[in-house]
Order: sequence, then C-alpha cells, then structure tokens
Amino acid sequence: MSLHNFTDEKLLSELEVLRRIHKALRHKKPFSLVRIGDGENIVLAQGKFLTNQEIRQSYWVQQGLRTGGKGVELPNLTLRNRMLNGIKEADIVGICRRHNDEVAAPPRFKRVLTNKIFDYYRLRPPALCYVFCNRKMVAYRYFWKILHRYRTLLISKWADQYARRIKAKYTSLPPQIAGTIDFQHYDQIPTVLKMVGKFDFDLALISAGVNAVILAPAIAKRYRKVAIDFGKTMMYTVRPNYRIRPWTPPESASPQ
Repeated sequence: MSLHNFTDEKLLSELEVLRRIHKALRHKKPFSLVRIGDGENIVLAQGKFLTNQEIRQSYWVQQGLRTGGKGVELPNLTLRNRMLNGIKEADIVGICRRHNDEVAAPPRFKRVLTNKIFDYYRLRPPALCYVFCNRKMVAYRYFWKILHRYRTLLISKWADQYARRIKAKYTSLPPQIAGTIDFQHYDQIPTVLKMVGKFDFDLALISAGVNAVILAPAIAKRYRKVAIDFGKTMMYTVRPNYRIRPWTPPESASPQ
C-alpha cells in the first residue's frame, strides 16, 4: 500500500515497538529498526527529487557546516543506495506523521518527501512506526527493564558519556552495558561493523545520524542481533533536552 494512503492511526505505538523488540530478544532473532526523518529524506532524494545544488543549499547541510558535520558529505549516491537497502532489510521503519508531526523541518522535507521516495523505489516495509519512537520509548519503564535484562552495545560519539549517565541514574535497574563504540563518520562503517563482532551483546543502540539506517540492518543481519536506530536520544540524555522525558526510577525502586 502506498504511504499516501497510510494514516497516522496505523503507525505502531511505542509500546508495540518495545514489545516487538523484546520478542526478538527473547527468541534471539535478528531484528532492526530504522527511522526516516528529514535528514534521511534529503539523502534519499539525491538524484531523483533534489538536485545537488538544492541539497548543498538545504538547511540540513548548512546546519551541518555550522555544527561540525552530519557524519556524511553530500552528494553521495552510494550512501543513498546503501540506505535504501537498509530500509528494505529493516523489520520496522519509522516515518513522519501526516498530521501534527514534531520534526522541526520544513514540511516539504518530511512525510510528503518520504511518500515520494517510498513510491518511487517501491519500498514496502513490513511495519511502520512514528519516526520519534526512539525518543518516546525511553519514557517507558519497559525500555529500561530491557536494558537491565539484555546486554546492550552502544554505538555513537555520545556512547561513553551516555553509558556513564544511565549507569549513574538507573542504579535500581542497572543497565547491562556490554561496551561502547565511538562513531563519527560514514567512512567508519566497515571498521565499526568489524568491531561489533568483538562484543558479547544482545541489543545494539545506534546514535549515528543517517548512518544508522545502514548500520542497524547490517548488524542485525551479520550478527543475528537486535539493532535499533536510536537517533539523538543519547545526545539529548547527555545534554538534557525537553524533547525527551525518560522514565525516572523512584529512589526505593528495585528490579523486578
């Protein structure tokens, strides 16, 4: 079914996404979730819906130039094609809502562009959720119980700081952090995929910008693990931001 006809009500809830993640972990099945927001849309639109000049002049690329980069340089059609392959391999894909979307970007770079891209490339993910499921699932105790029960690998330039922060904050429900891998740029993907094999883990949380659309399905397929595109959640935890409201354990809480 075309995304043009896919209503917001049909998107999986964050709780249902967590249930599917948990089910994959319990049954030790490979599973991946990727997310397509405005930045991913811009990369995917290369050569078809946006010219190279439009991309270079876009707010997204210009923002990257001001803030030290987005972990990729455009144009890059190989990156686009690898992301398309990642979407095809993912079990759940997060997309913008048709109405009341929270992505801070011009409307033409959000759901309307996703619709065009998915139709053009005939992308038909098995399940769809809201693009910000990554930010919203941390509001559930269920999420933190999963991190407590399953060995979790963190992949991000924020990974070390995030690990320290949640270990200190969730002492009553301590997360099992199997390790951290620093990720800064698209060029690191081959090296990082090899490094992943050195860790004994069940779940990978990946905060690596658009590169997570490549990394999550690749990790799930190669290592038969659960891999989640975690977006900016690590950064917004290390540098607390109103965009996320994580569940906070009571002082006297104990693991169940």
